[in-house]
Amino acid sequence: MKNAQLMTLGEMTVYSPGVLICDVKGIGDSKITCPVELIEFRLHPFAVSTPHSHPSAEIWRITSGHGRVMTDDGELPIKAGDLVFLRPNQTHYLQNSGSEDLSALSISWKQLNDR
Repeated sequence: MKNAQLMTLGEMTVYSPGVLICDVKGIGDSKITCPVELIEFRLHPFAVSTPHSHPSAEIWRITSGHGRVMTDDGELPIKAGDLVFLRPNQTHYLQNSGSEDLSALSISWKQLNDR
């Protein structure tokens, strides 16, 4: 089958404290890769992440806690259950506003050039 394939998570990498990244790879064929990363992060109560940007788009699913996403054009209040879309190459960071960990699962992807 060419148009669908089972995938698996590669080795987990610690990107920074509280941020884990896994590549997504094809099962049974190491040459097949997927242009996404699966990222899990946890921000301690009242903590603020480091402002950064990257060339990939990203979607976060907030799994616990509440806080704010800060970007160059303002702030967005978030809570558990929210989905957040972040555009590529835009500076952003996260602020935990509560007394529990703010956790999220993220998928980031780069634009495919072979279309």
